[in-house]
Amino acid sequence: MLHGHGDDGYKYKQAIVANFSTNVWYGGQSEDLKNHLISNWDIIDSYPEASAESLIDLIAKDLKVDQEMLIATNGATEAFYLIAQCFKNQSSTIVIPTFSEYEDACRVNNHELFFTNWSDLTATTKFHTRLVWICNPNNPTGSILDPISLESLLDLNQNSTFIVDEAYIDFTDQITSSIDLIKKHKNLIIVKSLTKNFAIPGLRLGYLVSNKEMVQDIEFYKPPWTVNSLAIEAGKYLIEHKSKILPPVNYYKSASKKLQENLNKITGLKIHASKTSYFLIELEEISSFELKNYLISEFGILVRDASNFRGLNSSYIRIATLNEEKNQLLIDALKTWSNLNS
Repeated sequence: MLHGHGDDGYKYKQAIVANFSTNVWYGGQSEDLKNHLISNWDIIDSYPEASAESLIDLIAKDLKVDQEMLIATNGATEAFYLIAQCFKNQSSTIVIPTFSEYEDACRVNNHELFFTNWSDLTATTKFHTRLVWICNPNNPTGSILDPISLESLLDLNQNSTFIVDEAYIDFTDQITSSIDLIKKHKNLIIVKSLTKNFAIPGLRLGYLVSNKEMVQDIEFYKPPWTVNSLAIEAGKYLIEHKSKILPPVNYYKSASKKLQENLNKITGLKIHASKTSYFLIELEEISSFELKNYLISEFGILVRDASNFRGLNSSYIRIATLNEEKNQLLIDALKTWSNLNS
């Protein structure tokens, strides 16, 4: 992990009252899932399925694709490293600012790296690298690439394979998954995470979807048993009960819009528009490091210092919307900061 991540509350001695730094769905903790895993605790006495076969079977039925088009992974991050390893010593373009693990996985596997900004990405962009990495919706900006534009890119760049990370697809109502495009385009790999939308980042669970030939090539590099027994059991439960556990997008986005409107009234902050429940704030006179430490020390509030996203700098923090009570804590804290510095 070369660049690191944002949820670093473990570094601080004081209690975290409100954690805005992680864009995991704050309401996704399922007591029913907890009880289900406890009732299946004895499965850890044996090795897990080598390739999470029972989970793959359930996902395939849910997505209406063949099992041979899927690989279950230890979180989406394992998928990124497997893909980069499969294409070792080749070239990659990463659309930035975005999740750091694409770059980390590529560097470990000796890719020649190129970067292009989200603001420059259009339906007619031409790429000249073997791989193109796109987070859709994007982290940390909340930007989206619509399926029509993605299909145009796939058609225009048939010598490039596109890795589309849909970890946050359930955090927007502006687009839906592009999995159906896989049936028409051999140069598309979609990576899905079950950790953000179902709030189980500690269990590490995800999967990738592509054509059978691509999946076979990538699977060659995958060790057995990387998805543990409890994660497999959790995945099956979540797929079967997803309608009860997935984020209520309309409510979540409404709460985010209200939060953004309130923050936009505070002097010294510039709110960047987002299609998701998380968004960037640009700071006019203070660094992200300074503001983050102030909010922690004075209020026990943790925000995401976004300065370590390639393409951003120390003027940016990222906020993930929480419930109304905690959102108000952040608004009040930032008002206090603004008044002290105005």
